[in-house]
Amino acid sequence: MPTIAERVAEVQRRLAAAAEQVGRSPADVTLVAAAKTRTPAEVAEVIRAGVTAIGENYVQELLAARAALDKTALPTVSWAQVRWHVIGHLQRNKVKYLRPAPALIHSLDSAALAQEIDRRAGELGTRQGVLIEVNLAGEATKSGVSPAQVRALAETALALPHLELQGLMTMPPYTEDPETSRPHFRRLAALAQELASQGLPAENLRHLSMGMSGDYEVAVAEGATLVRLGTVLFGPRPPG
Repeated sequence: MPTIAERVAEVQRRLAAAAEQVGRSPADVTLVAAAKTRTPAEVAEVIRAGVTAIGENYVQELLAARAALDKTALPTVSWAQVRWHVIGHLQRNKVKYLRPAPALIHSLDSAALAQEIDRRAGELGTRQGVLIEVNLAGEATKSGVSPAQVRALAETALALPHLELQGLMTMPPYTEDPETSRPHFRRLAALAQELASQGLPAENLRHLSMGMSGDYEVAVAEGATLVRLGTVLFGPRPPG
């Protein structure tokens, strides 16, 4: 079974190939390790392998992982570069626990959540980076706003002094065929372009967070700047 370092190297190779095939620079794509249920030792290993963006689905898991990670097991420069991302649904009553603030919240999905994040970021004296989560397929089991609601939420976020809107995020319906995800990725990229053509600042639409372990190469080909990868980096989760 390959080690985490070997898995990371293979993903980076494939990611670079996918980017170069469509004329993009691999440096324009950030690999976010989706660390849900992974141990501190596994997270340390993925950081040592060069992945310094660590994503957690839940606030409590992010806090626990950040506290438990043995910084002495990492080169000093690597720990200084680690950036924590919230990649799962964020409840308003959990925002207050995000201290220090994460590098990026991928799942802004309401004006009320935007206002709460803004308030808490103001208390910390920082500006919080956020992405708007878009539920392109209209799945009832997933969070996110509809495409028609994105502009209003973007305008709300842009008006708040302690938020920094950086782009959009989506999670297509699960499929074993990565090509099935392509229309969703293409639609998110088109939505960002449409919003820019309507006057929203391009700087606030610079990131597209899309693509997971089964379809990240397709996502990169369609413009992803952030891919959220778990199993393909860490290996299968243990049963149970």
